[in-house]
Amino acid sequence: MSVETVATATAGHPEHAEHGAEVHESHDRTYVKIAAILAVLTFMEMLTYFESIFPDAIERYFALALLVLMSTKFYLISAYFMHLRWDKPVLRRVFLTGIVIAVVVYLVALTVFNFWNGPEVMPR
Repeated sequence: MSVETVATATAGHPEHAEHGAEVHESHDRTYVKIAAILAVLTFMEMLTYFESIFPDAIERYFALALLVLMSTKFYLISAYFMHLRWDKPVLRRVFLTGIVIAVVVYLVALTVFNFWNGPEVMPR
């Protein structure tokens, strides 16, 4: 990235003007770290597909684990890659309200179908 591009990118942020290219490099490192965290979380989600390697007692917690992983990934993607972390608080609330509603609806659906009682009670 050229110095002009960095200067243009930091022009709206006077506090970043004295740092110049250092700001850009730190953002790049942050994005790489977030991408690595997302890759690890995705790998953890994929592990739930291989339920035969886990004891039967913890299989019922896969749905909760997937909800937590999904919510974490949603937050990281929206906060950093969609830049909501630096946007107005009202926009953050709109996105967080959406994910909260989605999780609540999913938990209600699991409860309605007796998911929490285990596979022996669930209708086939």
